[in-house]
Amino acid sequence: MSRVACPFCFTRIDSSHLAYQCTNRGVTQCTAEEDPERTRLTGNTLPSFPTFMPARNMPPTCPGCGAEALRRACPQCHTALPLAFIDTNSPTIGIVGSKGSGKSVLMMVLIRQLREQVGKRFQAAVRIATDQPDGSEGVEAYRVNREEPFFDGHALPPATQEDSTTNRRQSVVMLWQGEPARRLGVRRSGSTVLSFVDTAGEDLNSYDKTFSQRYLPVCNGLIVALDPFALPGARARLNLPPAAVLSTDGTPLEVISRITELLRTELRLKQHKKIKVPIAVVFTKIDAFFSGMDRGSPVMAKAPQVPGYTQADGQAVHETVRALMHDWEASDIDVHLRLNYSDFQYFAVSALGAEPDYDQGRVDPGGVRPHRVEDPILWLLAKENKVASL
Repeated sequence: MSRVACPFCFTRIDSSHLAYQCTNRGVTQCTAEEDPERTRLTGNTLPSFPTFMPARNMPPTCPGCGAEALRRACPQCHTALPLAFIDTNSPTIGIVGSKGSGKSVLMMVLIRQLREQVGKRFQAAVRIATDQPDGSEGVEAYRVNREEPFFDGHALPPATQEDSTTNRRQSVVMLWQGEPARRLGVRRSGSTVLSFVDTAGEDLNSYDKTFSQRYLPVCNGLIVALDPFALPGARARLNLPPAAVLSTDGTPLEVISRITELLRTELRLKQHKKIKVPIAVVFTKIDAFFSGMDRGSPVMAKAPQVPGYTQADGQAVHETVRALMHDWEASDIDVHLRLNYSDFQYFAVSALGAEPDYDQGRVDPGGVRPHRVEDPILWLLAKENKVASL
């Protein structure tokens, strides 16, 4: 038996005992309706055909229309699962961050970057594989309502609203489909499923709210977006408008500390044991600091455009960011991570590529020019042997 996390409701399920979902091909007709369990666990209200568990050693025949069902579904939230999730070991990667960290923008840019740029780099087909991404009524609605106003209209997205319904966020599930690879004589699948959830910064404002984030303990890896503008030592080097500073001083360390407390509790780790979940610590908005950096800084350089994650480049960025943290008087974050995590790495990214007009909520007139936003996800995928580690 293999216990894996559903990419939609994040409940651990038995991958060898999944539910089936009717495709309405029987003699009689089934009716697509809102599924109460799906709504309760995911917030997804789109109608779907009945989901059922067949009797042991019996064909999966829909009890409603009598047709054979082929589509697999989560037995908890009744959401149909991508075929790649069933056939492969798909890691669950969480993206979290404090208010003002730019996490919503980072996630939107990352999703597009994976589809349009990273896929080409790896000769992989990368697409959205869910019917209600981020609450939109389908992929096309997601493009019209989320992407077009931002990428074409140059309008910054509104802040993610605090979750008052105990973490019923709707994820954006991505399917990465590439050529299978051989490693040490074992054939490995080139496909995987990635699930992203955009939580509001306020959802990490207290221990009670942090502990309600059900997806965090089941993640194979975490991307934690931190706002450098919340660090007084970093902010002192810039001339920022008041609208640019949305986090209070000390917020980055507080957010990481709450996540650490949750993971230690859920994983039942004693204080002398380190958390083994890989954590990518991402400082956003790094373009704001470019004018004060050496032009040869690894943080400013473009990542190697190769089909894999380059360890030497990543380590150079990691050490550069660590040095910046000490300059920014944020070494307490580094101490906390070293004491609590056995595998973490620093990243510096810019989802926009240039400072926006914070007062007007507008992207720079030159448009969105992402810088290194894919680095953290590639590092985590390399940990899972989903991409090459070079």
